[in-house]
Amino acid sequence: MRKVSNEKFSTGTVKGFYETQTKEAVLQACDLLAEPARWDSNFRRTAASVSLSVIYGYPPLSSDQDHIVRVINNFTACLFNAVNMGAHFVEFFPWMRHLPSG
Repeated sequence: MRKVSNEKFSTGTVKGFYETQTKEAVLQACDLLAEPARWDSNFRRTAASVSLSVIYGYPPLSSDQDHIVRVINNFTACLFNAVNMGAHFVEFFPWMRHLPSG
């Protein structure tokens, strides 16, 4: 994974993402000007859209209600909850490590 990451995100190849990043920056600025109170969902849409555009070549996503944006944001929330401190009982009860998992 490290080799592929270095090849795809090296200094030379990242320059190819400037156009995508510029489009996303303009969309982000327009979203923030149109609905400043929804800044959080606008940033989530931008993050999902940039990731999909850079990695998979998707066109920019203009709505935070897009199905793929919701899926990515739900996955991110689940991942955050799973790694959050205190999310698992074993952290409070260390003896549970010795219980069989099945």
